[in-house]
Amino acid sequence: MTVCDPRPTLESSFDPQRNCFGLLRIIFALVVFLQHGLIAGGFASVPGAHSHFDPAAAAVDCFFAVSGFLITRSRLRIRSSWRFLWHRFLRIFPAFWACLAVTALVIAPLGWLHTHGTLHGYFTADAHGPFAYIRANSMLLMHFYDIAGTPDNVPITALPDGPVAWDGSLWSLVWEALCYLGIAALGATGLLRRRPSVLWALAGSLWLLWVLRWLDLAALPTALDNEFIGATVRLGSLFLAGAALCVYAGRIPDRTWLGLLAVAVAGAALAIPDGHALASLPLAYACVWAALRAPQVRLPGDRILPLHRVGVTTDLSYGVYIYSAPVQQLLAVYGLYRLGSLPWVAATLTGTVLVALASWRFVEAPALRHKNDVLSGQAALAALRRELALPRPGRHRRRSGRATGTSSSRAVPASRAVPADCGTVSAQTTGAIPVQRDGGPRERDGGRQGPDDAASDGRPGGQSVVADLAIGNRIVGEQQQGQQNPQEKADPVGGHHG
Repeated sequence: MTVCDPRPTLESSFDPQRNCFGLLRIIFALVVFLQHGLIAGGFASVPGAHSHFDPAAAAVDCFFAVSGFLITRSRLRIRSSWRFLWHRFLRIFPAFWACLAVTALVIAPLGWLHTHGTLHGYFTADAHGPFAYIRANSMLLMHFYDIAGTPDNVPITALPDGPVAWDGSLWSLVWEALCYLGIAALGATGLLRRRPSVLWALAGSLWLLWVLRWLDLAALPTALDNEFIGATVRLGSLFLAGAALCVYAGRIPDRTWLGLLAVAVAGAALAIPDGHALASLPLAYACVWAALRAPQVRLPGDRILPLHRVGVTTDLSYGVYIYSAPVQQLLAVYGLYRLGSLPWVAATLTGTVLVALASWRFVEAPALRHKNDVLSGQAALAALRRELALPRPGRHRRRSGRATGTSSSRAVPASRAVPADCGTVSAQTTGAIPVQRDGGPRERDGGRQGPDDAASDGRPGGQSVVADLAIGNRIVGEQQQGQQNPQEKADPVGGHHG
């Protein structure tokens, strides 16, 4: 971004090394934790489906909107749909499978042991046994939430229609995965890049369907009035709104007054019964706008708290989300809610954070280190080409133009052109929607850093631009594959519940 840019956009304001998406994710996860923890402990009632504002549901909406923005950006930076899906698989499934196993083989048995005084009958339960729980739910679609009829005799089961569930928060992960598959399909067919207006068309269809459902027309087919369609309208519209903001980031202004207006409009829309789809676009803008603020809080002694570093090296948002419910239910079985709301929140938060740390350290981070394993053959071929100085097929004309200094309209997009009267240009400028190209030297060398969920390799952002120019990739402001947004390494899956 140029220092004299009078009209910043979401694209020009986006800095992969300096944003607060990680901070927002952990805040949203904690909102879900707190809201559902108070209900699990018997300190709050369940918000009505059509009458009360639900903070946890609003947090889920924010997660999907942010996910649409970041995941679409990730797909645009990755040439291969298979590689994109491989990254998504590693981010969701290993930790999810570990959570199923820990819940069924550790947490639920402890609850059973406290209630029955023995483990006899738990592992051999016929209906919804622990092994059936792992097997039936292993593909993200949750078929049942209890294990051998537990947890029982806890505050939440005493509520009207109170669920018997160890981890009801897992319901939304399958919807997140479906959104990923949709973006992968749009990318594979080329529509995401060549016909991005398809995002508005899809979102518009869902908004129209929401209007029909909200009006409750007598002629509305019963097939459109069910939970599946409701979740599709709600979560799909939110994800598509974030995706559309990403694709059109270069045309959407970044203004403080627009951000504040979006917050107000989104809040008003969420106050309307089933107003999630109505709030999708302003909510998505509000979340992205807030993430781009990247504040630095000053501490005593002229020290600075860099909030944009939250979640860069250790991201607990996913772990907090998937483990908060089973930890809360287990402590409810042991009766800790009788100590009062503050001790209850403190105890459940401590337990959740400890388990989330273990999940990150022993499951999530090790899994993410394998995201480029499937590219070893391609990396070897690229290295051989580089050693032999062989041009890539179909790229001689563009490379010869670069070698002779010929400019290309694609090399420096008009939206990124630097005005003649501008002075300093920030070396760390990166576009939210970079030009599609082959991976940088790190990708071609088979390096561990990937384009969407790896941490930065630590080089200053300016070196990535210099490296681009040095190898002939005249794409001003685009980072190498290993230096993308370090906070994308934990995509916004980490907390969906509603």
